[in-house]
Amino acid sequence: MLSHSDAALMEEPDSSEDDNSAIPPEMLLYSELKQKSHFESLRDQLKFSIKPELRHAPESYIAEQASKLNPALVPSNWQDLSDQTVANLYWYFKQISQH
Repeated sequence: MLSHSDAALMEEPDSSEDDNSAIPPEMLLYSELKQKSHFESLRDQLKFSIKPELRHAPESYIAEQASKLNPALVPSNWQDLSDQTVANLYWYFKQISQH
């Protein structure tokens, strides 16, 4: 026969497991990206993940700005760049062009 404390242990869920299955994938992505980007970049990364065609204008801006500094900085294949890279580069060039 189980003691009262043993019975209580059997009824409690195991809270030591990190169960991410109940967390929507969008929230997991947001949490991961939030640690690596500032707000505007994060916002754009999330937009790009929903509507990839929104990357075209930032890609053009990056190419224009990068070619002014060093043409070697312009990516030859935009598909190889992650949404995070495009958004971060876009906001990097926006910030340096304001100074």
